[in-house]
Amino acid sequence: MTLYRQLLLVVLLIYGGLLAVVFSIEIGNTRAYLSEQQLSDVNNTSTSLGLSLSPYLESGDMVAAESVINAMFDSGYYQQIRLQLFTDNQLIDRHNSPTIAGVPQWFTNLDLFQPSEQKQVLTSGWMQLGELTVVGHPGYAYLQLWSAMVDLAKLFLVGFLITVLVLIRALRYLLKPLQQIQQQAKQIEQRNFGQAIPLPRTQELRSVVGAINHMSDNIAQQFASQVQEVNSLRKQALQDPVSGLGNRRYFLNQSQSWLAESGVGGLALVSLDIIEAIHVHGGFNQRDEFIAAMGELFSSYTEQQKQLVIARLSNLEFAILAEGYDQQQLESLAEQVQQDIQARLGTWQQHMARPLVMGLVLRQKQENISELLTAADTALQTARDLREGFYCLVEAEQSQIPRSQWKQLLETSINQHSLAYKTQVVQFIHSPQQLHQELFTSIEVDAQRFAAGQFMPALEQFKLGAKFDQMVLEKAAKALLADPQLKLAINLTLSALGELSFLNWLVELAHSYQSVAPRLALEIPETAFLRENQQLESSLDVLRELGYQIGIDQYGRNLNSLNYLSRVKPHYVKIDYGYTAQALAEDGDSHFLSAICRAARNLQIVTVAQRVENQQQVELLSVLPVDAYQGYIAPPQPFALAE
Repeated sequence: MTLYRQLLLVVLLIYGGLLAVVFSIEIGNTRAYLSEQQLSDVNNTSTSLGLSLSPYLESGDMVAAESVINAMFDSGYYQQIRLQLFTDNQLIDRHNSPTIAGVPQWFTNLDLFQPSEQKQVLTSGWMQLGELTVVGHPGYAYLQLWSAMVDLAKLFLVGFLITVLVLIRALRYLLKPLQQIQQQAKQIEQRNFGQAIPLPRTQELRSVVGAINHMSDNIAQQFASQVQEVNSLRKQALQDPVSGLGNRRYFLNQSQSWLAESGVGGLALVSLDIIEAIHVHGGFNQRDEFIAAMGELFSSYTEQQKQLVIARLSNLEFAILAEGYDQQQLESLAEQVQQDIQARLGTWQQHMARPLVMGLVLRQKQENISELLTAADTALQTARDLREGFYCLVEAEQSQIPRSQWKQLLETSINQHSLAYKTQVVQFIHSPQQLHQELFTSIEVDAQRFAAGQFMPALEQFKLGAKFDQMVLEKAAKALLADPQLKLAINLTLSALGELSFLNWLVELAHSYQSVAPRLALEIPETAFLRENQQLESSLDVLRELGYQIGIDQYGRNLNSLNYLSRVKPHYVKIDYGYTAQALAEDGDSHFLSAICRAARNLQIVTVAQRVENQQQVELLSVLPVDAYQGYIAPPQPFALAE
């Protein structure tokens, strides 16, 4: 029971008890007054009637005596008037019914009033003429007491109701600071900080509210400081200070994630030889300004095309990792880069005929990043030696599916539901419990299976993500209904999250299948939060209120701030593999992994490491601020989703 209800109940009980005491006292006083009044009336009547009857009894006029008795009795205030004559034993007796209209029978049965009785002997001189008995009627006392009780009860009831209403408003006003403290505590529990409560007038509550506000501000500042520290460390270690792009270390980390996920795509090595000429003719400041402008240009590419990772590897060289790109797309990207840079050269172009050269390479088999960079560097040197063109591409094998055929293949697979599914367990490190099972999807065409890493770039390019996600989500929701023990996590595509119609559909689906909400997690790529998306965050707020789990995939992949965590408030984050690979490598550095995990843990967000291969790696992660893991230590298992 809440404090408000307890106080209201206690005050009402005390007030009700006081009213009951006052009521009983008033009724007792009224009863005593009516009893005395009845006794006095009977005494007066007996005396008066005796004086009136004596003359008639002396003269023996019984008719007149009886008339006097009848007249007195007919007034109705007496239960009995009785006259016993001593001379001839003649009796005049008049009786009245003890009940009276307007009074409940149960009330008269309480015996609150005893009939008042007065007897006297009528005399004439020394001669006794008869005995007169007058008994009062208690019914009229009951009637007056009942009327008084009803009127007093109505008055007390109205007063009680008015008091209740006033008390409710007064308690709500007085306890409003406590309610605000309770709401603030819930906000802090939900990782919402920094919202001050107005100081109340009550001195005791004023100090408590001040302490709560101070605590909330401190937590908010600590979180902001932690995020700022993490961002500062990441920028110092992973960001080039001049261009604002990632450095070589950042590029290698991102390539680890790319190779681990699919490795489909290409690599471009860009050498801006014009930088050296600008340095010679314009100095350090002009050179740095140009490099910063190139950083802004390349950053705009990554914002428009989420599949690109661009970093500055050295003084003149920039690297572009193009996830899922084929030969045609990679060549188109090279031409766009060349045109945009040429447009920004201005008068610097006169100092060098070929301001940039590029080496392009496509990953064909299982090349690692060192082999790809070596091949791209060879292509770069070849392009520099050529007198025509500005880039050289390492020839691609013809076994790959052309980009033009991917759209038809994807549409056919979605329409015919020719998809295969697997699930992989996400296990807590310090508990035998499971967080959920992540659902993986692949396409099967002519006995050939294509993993998500192979077809996902085309799915994003042709804006088929919404249609694909809708099909998978509907099947997953039905599977959860059929199996009450199942917990699934579904990855949503970036293209789907960018469509308002899909977000509206997602909210409708969430309402339709709310019974499975605690067992369905929706994973959003971190890239979706690089810019504020009010429509997406509003939809996630609705899903969270309905009980669905919200997760962030590729957590920490981007160099942008982690402040989105306090807005999105996910239940868990899956750490980008680059940090895990760096921490688990021989002589690895776990500092950055620990830093981004602490930033999430400060908001009570579960952290999950991915691509964990053996128990030794689990033990290494157990001493870090990592809560759960998934990987080939528990390989994906086939899973059937009913049609």
